[in-house]
Amino acid sequence: MLVQVTTTGGVPTILLPVTFIVLLNALKDALEDWRRHKSDREENDRFTLKVQGQASSASCIEAKWQDLRVGCMVVVRQNEYVPADIMILSSAHEEGHVFIETANLDGETNLKTKQAPKAAFDLVNEHDSMEAAAKKATAIPWVAECEQPNEFLYTFAGNMTGNGQKKIPLDEQHLVLRGCKIKNVAWTLGVVVYTGKETKIMMNSKEKKGRKMSHLERDVGKLTLLIFCIQLVLCLIAAIVSAVFETTDSNLAKKYLNLTDQAGNAQNAGLVLVIRFFNFIILFSNFIPISLLVSMSLVKLAQVFFFYADNDMIYMGIHCMPRTSDLNEELGQIEYVFSDKTGTLTCNIMDFRKFCVNGVTYGQGMTEIKRQVMLKMGKTVDEPPLPLPGARMTPHVDLVDPGVEDLLRTKTGKQYWDTREFLLHLAVNHEVVPEFHDDKSMGYSASSPDESALCYGARHFGFSFKGRDSSGVNVELEDGSNIKVHILATIKFNSARKRSSVVAKFQDRDPNGGTRERLVLYTKGADSMIVARLAPQHQNSSETRQTMEILKEFAEDGLRTLCLASRDLTKAELDAWMLKWHEASLATDCRQEKMDAVAEELEVNLTMNGISGIEDRLQDEVSDTIIKMTQAGIKVWMLTGDKTETAINIGVATGLLEAEVGTKGERPVFSTEIFEVNGEFQSADAVKKLKQVADQARIARKQGIMFEGMVMDGRCLELALEPENEEDFVAICRNCRTVVCCRVSPKQKGAVVRLIKTKEKAITLAIGDGANDCNMIQSADVGIGIRGLEGLQAFNVCDYGISQFRFLQFILLVHGRWCYRRVAILVNYMFYKNVVVVLPQYFLGCVSGFSGQKLYNDILYQSYNVVHSAAPIMIFALLDQDVSKKASLTYPELYSAGPSRLYMNFKVSLGWLASGLWHALVVFFIPYFTMSNGNMTHSDGKANDIWMVGTVVFLLVCLVVNITVVLETCYLSWLTGVGLFLSFLAWSSQQGYVSGVHGVVVTSELYGSTGRLLGCPMLYLTVLTSLALALMVDIHIKGIRCSFFPTILHEVQAKVLSEKKG
Repeated sequence: MLVQVTTTGGVPTILLPVTFIVLLNALKDALEDWRRHKSDREENDRFTLKVQGQASSASCIEAKWQDLRVGCMVVVRQNEYVPADIMILSSAHEEGHVFIETANLDGETNLKTKQAPKAAFDLVNEHDSMEAAAKKATAIPWVAECEQPNEFLYTFAGNMTGNGQKKIPLDEQHLVLRGCKIKNVAWTLGVVVYTGKETKIMMNSKEKKGRKMSHLERDVGKLTLLIFCIQLVLCLIAAIVSAVFETTDSNLAKKYLNLTDQAGNAQNAGLVLVIRFFNFIILFSNFIPISLLVSMSLVKLAQVFFFYADNDMIYMGIHCMPRTSDLNEELGQIEYVFSDKTGTLTCNIMDFRKFCVNGVTYGQGMTEIKRQVMLKMGKTVDEPPLPLPGARMTPHVDLVDPGVEDLLRTKTGKQYWDTREFLLHLAVNHEVVPEFHDDKSMGYSASSPDESALCYGARHFGFSFKGRDSSGVNVELEDGSNIKVHILATIKFNSARKRSSVVAKFQDRDPNGGTRERLVLYTKGADSMIVARLAPQHQNSSETRQTMEILKEFAEDGLRTLCLASRDLTKAELDAWMLKWHEASLATDCRQEKMDAVAEELEVNLTMNGISGIEDRLQDEVSDTIIKMTQAGIKVWMLTGDKTETAINIGVATGLLEAEVGTKGERPVFSTEIFEVNGEFQSADAVKKLKQVADQARIARKQGIMFEGMVMDGRCLELALEPENEEDFVAICRNCRTVVCCRVSPKQKGAVVRLIKTKEKAITLAIGDGANDCNMIQSADVGIGIRGLEGLQAFNVCDYGISQFRFLQFILLVHGRWCYRRVAILVNYMFYKNVVVVLPQYFLGCVSGFSGQKLYNDILYQSYNVVHSAAPIMIFALLDQDVSKKASLTYPELYSAGPSRLYMNFKVSLGWLASGLWHALVVFFIPYFTMSNGNMTHSDGKANDIWMVGTVVFLLVCLVVNITVVLETCYLSWLTGVGLFLSFLAWSSQQGYVSGVHGVVVTSELYGSTGRLLGCPMLYLTVLTSLALALMVDIHIKGIRCSFFPTILHEVQAKVLSEKKG
């Protein structure tokens, strides 16, 4: 049966190209595996100091990282990397502090402070010598309880006991993660908590989702299925015809056809049908190009080099960093862009700009964002005020107001004391770390630029944070005196609380001239959180109302606002609360939730200290980039945690929104304040308005009227995302040019992206720079991470990394559009060229009773995809440019070809297949009628056999498909010629081999064919006639389309050409 089915005499001729493709892919995978194993080996073979023995016999010996186990004690020296997640027991610092650099974890190079739990540090009670500390630590029986290993880098919960004493609560402040580098301290002693694959950095590196697949790649799968179905139908038709042909009495009577067995019996029709069906399955195996996926992978892998090498996308030495090559063409089809604001649209370089105390605003002049808004409205903008001669200059402070200095000099009056309390609050409630520069000046380092800007603001007016230790912070006051502020408890900021607090104890001046000991709770955070926690008498006071009005003005100016509040505590109240706080801090399950609940009990009955306004300037060319993307047909949304007023003004300044409402359609606004009655949010009213606006949007869409945009805050968005409301929300969004979502959480950002992807079937892109953007970056079809001041969290989970928002115009309008066109044509071409080479064999069956006879030599046929037709299309897919980079940016409307699927859709693919059918008809039947049926083409009078016809047909196939690439090419270069030359060289080399050495040694079917082919003028004429007839149709169709049915590309190319001539 196998002998009857095979068309190659049992020789697996397809093995060579398949082996080549598999080996190529295997080589790529092997290279990646080798690099990974090399990296693992280097990591595992690193050495650290491990504590061996106990008590007086303990010593520090070198041990490999891979030999460490949970419970081992290790010593890590300065500038060494931490080998595992370790709990600090002691260090060379007199208070057990450890300074670490976390660049390997989050890309941040600023130093962070960790410290040993004070109780554990006191038990070890040694920081002079690491050997002495190791001996003391090993003499103590330690028992620790920790949470299960997880991927959360910034949380940890556990507790430990030493010498059987009371439990010591452990949190992330006491844990140093693997990969951190120890800085500014000679050594650190710790115990291994997690090691190997259970360390947080390794848990965080696990792949949680499969790779992203581009929409074009999914279309390839559908097209492959269609081609396979066509192949099956053609093979079935051929098998049926062959079975009928071979069992018909009239054909059986023709003995020369040899259709009967030795006894003269006809073959079973069903058996013939099955054999011929598989004959043709083998003959038509090249219908589906086996090299397609490998060709796509190689092309896209090479394309990312051009992303990296683009000089227009280099900022401060940082290149564009593609982290995948799978989505290159997806960048040319984006329909929605979801952008963060801070650090993405803005520089994330914070300046202390204004503040307000008791309704009095300090800070003159207009912010840059407000200036941009005023200019877009056509209003006159005054020059910014200049500081007075000799005025104090402080980094990250751009507050010009002589009134503050005058006030602080008075040292009397309620406004002075309240302003002093505000500035003191700024200097105390933070997690800033002081750092000293080469010139011995002191600067501030913080994980959030806002924190350091507020600290600089306090320092500018005389309240200078000088340093911190395990007990608290040191602050220099405006009169030059220094105070020690003991921090009794720190309640950290998180996205749910939206505030941070400290409980402070210190000696302070009294308005009456004396001193007093104060126990104070300082709380700062979002206005919605702080106002709700003010004492009842303060919540609706005139000062609070006036302060809230000013906060709204700050937000309209584009400033980032924070509210600061405080209250004095009694010792009894604090002692009772501290017991609950300590108990919650010992929990290993749901510790954060329990601690948050206890914090809620203390953060009540606050008094407003004031509000701060931090300016974050827009990045360069943000507005131009957004305008270009809008002209390209991309909908740009902004998802930010800022207040509604801030978000609207940022939208105007960046060009997302118009300066005047109603200029380009309606702008529905959904803000919590609109639906509040007596401080209560009326969700029913919000839902009612959502449905009303949705109905208006549906009617407007039918009339072809677009809304300018929609503004919605987080509270309303939460309602809009509920299953029963999401259809109305999407209906509004569908009819908006842009949407601005403010006060949104990271979870909501991801939910919005997923909703639009699902409901609109749209291709989405998300761009951000911080950890709060990771959700939407991973949810979008393409994630862009900006390498900014908030570390590498977003950069590490993105698909493509850039350093400026303006680079989006290059990555989308230039490279993305080019890649989409190139890859789409590559895919269609791969199927087309296989149709051209396979169908002539089918046509041969039509004139030979579908006997299963081959037309081509197996070596030539199986080398077709990887040798004869590979070079020109690969060069095209790498280098072709329909228009230049400059023209791509000048005419952003060219980008619409991607979202409209201009180069890859059913109609286009059908056109390519139809072109392949026509070319196959021409390249087969002209040589067939010229050379077959007794027609003489040579002067010696010898007839041509099937192999001679097949040789000419194969030559025509190679010529036609490679010239077709040239017809598709817009950017002809010498490399295009090199590709054609290589293809022809490959054909002539292989043809010479099979007609020479191969013809002598293996088979004589093509022996001497090259000489007969080159020595026949008739065949030259046949080749030229076939080429002209096959390609003239393509040329005329392209000409008609360009002249009478031009696309946007044709129009732009005409403009560019006329500009060059002009």
